[in-house]
Amino acid sequence: MTLGLGGSPDVFAIDFDAPSVRHYSEEEWNGLKSDAEETGSPIEPDLSYSNSFWGNLTLRDGRNAAQLRPEQAADTAEACARRAQLGGFRSAALRKTEEKLRVKTVFCILTDKGNVVRAQITRFAGDDFGHPPSQIEFTTTMWSRTG
Repeated sequence: MTLGLGGSPDVFAIDFDAPSVRHYSEEEWNGLKSDAEETGSPIEPDLSYSNSFWGNLTLRDGRNAAQLRPEQAADTAEACARRAQLGGFRSAALRKTEEKLRVKTVFCILTDKGNVVRAQITRFAGDDFGHPPSQIEFTTTMWSRTG
């Protein structure tokens, strides 16, 4: 799966449960957030990438996630779920001047639908000095909730 970065204030987001990647205009994104607040349920996307100046990779509300180094990576649904429940990841700025995620970083994510996702960064594209990458590529494995 690939998350792109458009011009601000556009947002690109992944819904691992669907699975799908979608581009939202500022108006669409604000409407989605407003609808979620009114209904009291989380928005559908699990992870978003926005802000062409900072490159904010953000876990959306209603999810838990852990950021792991490759040697810590959990390779089973149970191990990944345990890591995600411990949490620790909310967001990261990917601008070169900020602390940056690296290729091979692994995320264990519990989605709002109860599925477990292992997403590993495989590549950054358009990673120009002082700017966030224009794309983040992931390999993902999703284990569906049973029952």
